[in-house]
Amino acid sequence: MSRALVATLATTAAGDGEASASLPAHLHREKIALLRGPGPHTDSARVLREMAAGAMRQWGRLGALVQAMQTRRTSPVERSAEVSVHLADALLRLGLHCLEANPDRAHRIVDQAVDCAKRIAPGSAGYINALLRRFGREREALVARVLEEPLARWNFPLWWIEKLQHEYPQRWQQVLAAAQGPSPLTLRVNRRACSREAYLRRLVEAGFRPDAPQGGPGALPGLHSVPVARPGSPGRVLRVEDAIFLDPASNPVVLPGYNEGLFSVQDLAAQQAGWLLEPEDGLRVLDACAAPGGKTSHLLELADCEVHAWDVSLHRLKRAETNLRRLGLQAHWRRADLLAARGLPEGPSHFERILLDAPCSASGIAGRHPEIRWRRQPGELLAHHKLQRAMLEALWPRLAPGGLLLYATCSVFAEEGREVVAAFAAQTPDLCEAQSPEGWALLPCRDGGLMHDGFYYARLRKRQV
Repeated sequence: MSRALVATLATTAAGDGEASASLPAHLHREKIALLRGPGPHTDSARVLREMAAGAMRQWGRLGALVQAMQTRRTSPVERSAEVSVHLADALLRLGLHCLEANPDRAHRIVDQAVDCAKRIAPGSAGYINALLRRFGREREALVARVLEEPLARWNFPLWWIEKLQHEYPQRWQQVLAAAQGPSPLTLRVNRRACSREAYLRRLVEAGFRPDAPQGGPGALPGLHSVPVARPGSPGRVLRVEDAIFLDPASNPVVLPGYNEGLFSVQDLAAQQAGWLLEPEDGLRVLDACAAPGGKTSHLLELADCEVHAWDVSLHRLKRAETNLRRLGLQAHWRRADLLAARGLPEGPSHFERILLDAPCSASGIAGRHPEIRWRRQPGELLAHHKLQRAMLEALWPRLAPGGLLLYATCSVFAEEGREVVAAFAAQTPDLCEAQSPEGWALLPCRDGGLMHDGFYYARLRKRQV
């Protein structure tokens, strides 16, 4: 597990496939997730995944604890200001995380950490033993000391915290707090195969404890009013009628009806894309960055439309196509690079609806994928901004007059959301309401019965000829 954490933090968003691998991917490569052992459904696999993700969520505080205890005499490694990816340091932070979660098993945890250090990080065993035992003796004082630092309190890089404070002065703490614990497993019931009520009953009969989000006070059934990010703007409405929440540790593959295609795994915020695009029977729709296919399948569940699904990754497209077959749905799949010098691939000249779920920092899903916050750098946001604008400009000519393009990113940063749309609108004369395109910054939420990631949506409609 320590090697997986090191590999995750040592990579960046730019570069080859290895660099883009997530924490679960590295756990798999290290054979720690046990996918090549007894099976992917074992309790051991779940425990190890939760342990690794839990350490990542506390990475800032764990690092601050290490720095508070270390001395030149005991520290064998060099450390950066915020994130260290040295193997011994990763093992030490894992040990501290386990001690905090299981103080009654301190002796065993220390012994196991030291034994592991002797095997994977020679020369660090004494250092790790000394610091873990010191933490056991001085735990309360050390934790109180480091929590005075924003990095340790919020477990996000300082640049990220400061940026949220600037962009959302009234709600930045909500955004950070939503990422402190594990995200629920959120299902979207396949309305073509089953109703939510029928599937809820099936889950209960199988011994699960599902929760279904309901509409807020005075809301119509299936709707939930939520505030937008900018104060003074009217509230938006979440469509919740197909969503079901389950315990974060739930494995979707073993849920009833998985092989029958009764549901997909999709966060509630991501479920809004299908509704916002307003698919209708008979329309030609393009999902321009389709993999892994969650939004593609939702569009097909909502209407009998002709969906074309493009993505730059052939491997991810094949996985998405397999998932659609499980759901009993079909789309027109095509590998496509939206920014290729030769232009967009041949095919339909125009689409009545286009969905662009653009590549971004994924800052809105940092609670679900805690390694994201430690891998991102502020300079990446400008690069994403340029890429996203270029994709919008490439797709706009393919949108039919009167058609609707939905721009989406799983980001909470303005550079990847409203600033992209504002810049595009300023140079697009055939955009309806060019001065104020309809945007929605949906911030992460873990407020009781309403739980979702962060997303930005903008609906861009082309003028009729």
